[in-house]
Amino acid sequence: MTRTIALFTVFIFIAGCSDGNGPESDQPASSNQVSLPESPSERVNLTGEMSFWMYEGAAGCYGTLVSQGKEIQVWVDADTCGDREYEENQRATLELTFNPDNQYGPGKTYTITSFE
Repeated sequence: MTRTIALFTVFIFIAGCSDGNGPESDQPASSNQVSLPESPSERVNLTGEMSFWMYEGAAGCYGTLVSQGKEIQVWVDADTCGDREYEENQRATLELTFNPDNQYGPGKTYTITSFE
């Protein structure tokens, strides 16, 4: 009897904690989601805040653009980067593409094709 009451209590607890909407991935895509390129032939213009920017000499420049709450890792070659600097959280508009040859760490890094 005690076991039955305990199981019933656990069932009630689990049912009460469930929102009934299923996992977040089952929800339709929001219209404010960031759309990112998936191949070198695609280009996307994004505006956001550059939360991190670092010049690495011949290795180019690396940064993190925060757009619509999403952190996006970006890279550009040294020639295109030039002497470009960004202050922390400075507004930036970038044209990005995805280059599968530039993937060296966890997550995806997007290549900057131009600055606006």
